[in-house]
Amino acid sequence: MKIAIFSDCHMGFDYGGPRGEDSFSAFEEALEKSKDADMILVAGDLFDMRVPRQEVFARGARILSRVREWDGGAKFESIIGKKAEDVSPLSLKGKPMVVISGNHDRRSPHLTNPVQALEHAGLLLHLHCSTAVFDIEGRKVAVHGMSAVPERYAKEVLLSWNPKPLEGAVNIFLIHQNIDPYIFNPLEPPSLKLEDLPIGFDLYVMGHLHWNDTQRFRGKNLLVAGSTTPTGLHKIEAEQKKGVFFFNGEYLDFSPLIKQRKIFWEDAYLSPTIKEDMDRTIGKIVSAETGKPIIVIKVKGKLPIGAHVPSFRDIELKYDEKALLYIYTNLEGQEFESQLDLIKSLREQRLSPEEYGLQLLKENLMQAKCGIKVEDIFELLVEGQTEEIYSGIVGGNK
Repeated sequence: MKIAIFSDCHMGFDYGGPRGEDSFSAFEEALEKSKDADMILVAGDLFDMRVPRQEVFARGARILSRVREWDGGAKFESIIGKKAEDVSPLSLKGKPMVVISGNHDRRSPHLTNPVQALEHAGLLLHLHCSTAVFDIEGRKVAVHGMSAVPERYAKEVLLSWNPKPLEGAVNIFLIHQNIDPYIFNPLEPPSLKLEDLPIGFDLYVMGHLHWNDTQRFRGKNLLVAGSTTPTGLHKIEAEQKKGVFFFNGEYLDFSPLIKQRKIFWEDAYLSPTIKEDMDRTIGKIVSAETGKPIIVIKVKGKLPIGAHVPSFRDIELKYDEKALLYIYTNLEGQEFESQLDLIKSLREQRLSPEEYGLQLLKENLMQAKCGIKVEDIFELLVEGQTEEIYSGIVGGNK
């Protein structure tokens, strides 16, 4: 048995920008590494946006179509928690690919998200609070998947679903959430803890976090799959390789992606020679690299009273053709700290305008002590259906 597992491909990330090709290249390599596996599991965030550009969606579909031509050792047997007629026969042709939606893929329940659209096209099998059962050379494999939901509802949804391991099968549980102590974004407090996960599974797979980790959990395996491409540039991502995990029913193995843009993380301390020191550090990195690496520099220290934050624009321009340079300042005593923190938070989270709007609307509704679930109306707002929202608020449309 050989089951390929990866997560958080974020196809379309930085589309049209200097890193616009990275997500597609990484996704293609992850699939190529999975070519001799019996089946492929993806733990969410296949795309970077809930409504990807048509060019991004079409390219992702074209890459996925290759999987339908590959021989797969896993044979589909049944589906639980989902209508059998909703499973396209095309999606079961070739090597099975089972995918859950992540928070970047998620849309309101009454709207089709991009992963579901790919399922309708017969390119994959999508799970949400449902289980797909396969046979791999006489061994049953049950894949139980819960797609991303708003964090505050995650525990409620999981308890309501209450998945049970299938007797006599290798049981794999997929989820895409913050789960304490694995927290991607502290601004979204998790409602789930590890001990809330259902009992009796052979492998627990978590998407959402972009760094990977493996642990023994309840005598079995817990896998934080990580991402195939870096987005928010966390320091731990500079210390790890991206890759594909393989599960043989008992143990996990890891195969790193080779075509990865290197990440370098450096600290710089405020001093009269900081720009010369920074220039020297960057120069050493780019002279040793053949590609165009990502270099993240955190500027630390205490800003003298009345002094301004130094500009590093000249250094950014100097290395514009040789590196993707990100210089962040974290200086004590700066004015407008709250504004800077907000900008930094948005940049590091890579929030789309829709996601930022959702966050603001959620905060405003909470302040107004309004009981409306923001997820129920946000997509309607985006689509300009204000009359339908008003009708719902005054009780004319449940």
